[in-house]
Amino acid sequence: MLRFCSSMALLVLCLTGCVDQSRDVASSGEDFRDDNNTNTSDDNSTDSNAAFDRTALMTNLVDSIFVPNYQATATLADSFSGDSGSLAAYCDAIGSEDEETSLATAQTDWLDLMDAVQKTEMHIIGPALRNEEALHNRVYSYSTGSLATCALDQAVVDASSEDFQVSSRAFNQRGMGALEYLLFNSNLNHSCSSQVQATESWNELTQSERKNQRCGLAEKLAADVAEASNLIHSQWVEGDSPFRTQFLNEDSQGENFQLITDGIFYLETFTKSQKLTIPLGLDDKCSSVTCPGLVESPYSETSLRNVRTNAAEFLRIFNGGSGLGFDDLINQEGFTDISLRFQNQLSEVDDRFAQISGSLNDQLAQVEADPSDPACLNAFANPSEESTIGACSLAGLLKGVTDDLKIEFVTIVGVAIPGRVQSDND
Repeated sequence: MLRFCSSMALLVLCLTGCVDQSRDVASSGEDFRDDNNTNTSDDNSTDSNAAFDRTALMTNLVDSIFVPNYQATATLADSFSGDSGSLAAYCDAIGSEDEETSLATAQTDWLDLMDAVQKTEMHIIGPALRNEEALHNRVYSYSTGSLATCALDQAVVDASSEDFQVSSRAFNQRGMGALEYLLFNSNLNHSCSSQVQATESWNELTQSERKNQRCGLAEKLAADVAEASNLIHSQWVEGDSPFRTQFLNEDSQGENFQLITDGIFYLETFTKSQKLTIPLGLDDKCSSVTCPGLVESPYSETSLRNVRTNAAEFLRIFNGGSGLGFDDLINQEGFTDISLRFQNQLSEVDDRFAQISGSLNDQLAQVEADPSDPACLNAFANPSEESTIGACSLAGLLKGVTDDLKIEFVTIVGVAIPGRVQSDND
């Protein structure tokens, strides 16, 4: 709903052209420096005559962040879905005195796996991006739309048949979101209308019968997540021509460098917008006061945890971990103040999480309690001020980061804004 426009943004947009129909081109760092000579003092610049080694930056990101993240996800998915894993232990414990503790352990392991998945969300490139993100969506499909709970309830019923195949189900019935529904949703009744024949007798089953059937599907879905996670990792590093080798080929450096920056724009399109401003009603893509049906991870109530993980991983990629990162590139271009601003803004984002009590659903309830109260709008517009609705302030703080990402970052680094960002309205 809120639209912010600065003279600087207009200037950059006026100066930019088009690479193709889906991108905006940023000016080079040199052009930015010419137009903003206050940033070229001796104290704020380095020797720009020495070309920055972008291949070294890419190599560091791939070897110290991207590949390890995919490996960690695959390892955790294997453990979670294995015969001796916590999910199998819970399924075996249903109806026994160990059921409650076994479920809690399985839920904890799901949370750990989801943390790993949320880190990989910040670099959806390479094997995860191929074939319209098929492998990525098998692991986690939140970015493609909401979970189809009724279809998932029907899948629970169908999963016991011999000819059931996970691969035949749509992505919105698979992956981490579907596993969350099966493990964290305490309401065992189906979510379908009375006209759906597959589930018409479901609610008449005993609790143990329904839990067992849900668990049966969960085990199949978890195995599919593990398989897809392992395929993403192995395609990066294994075989005669691993993707890592192709990706770091200097002949395609410009294109692949752009893919990395496309990936971190997840912070704009999904972390800030889809996960916060849209559910909070701060974006015109939500046509109601709030849109609770669009909240990520509603059953585990960990949507804010996911946002925090995304923001922290964005900063780790920006800094290159302990190695070469975008901060070094920006510093070499003579804009240490911009690099420092990213650090400070993201530090403020992380600090704000500690001040938020309750889940995002709780925050939405506060907004819904008095639709005429501008508290959320004010918190979003003035995020550094105290607010009773911390998620709205958090969204405003993230907007500060993503505004800099869309203007200063792309201009200094010399990359394009992904086409998906063009429709952003807040």
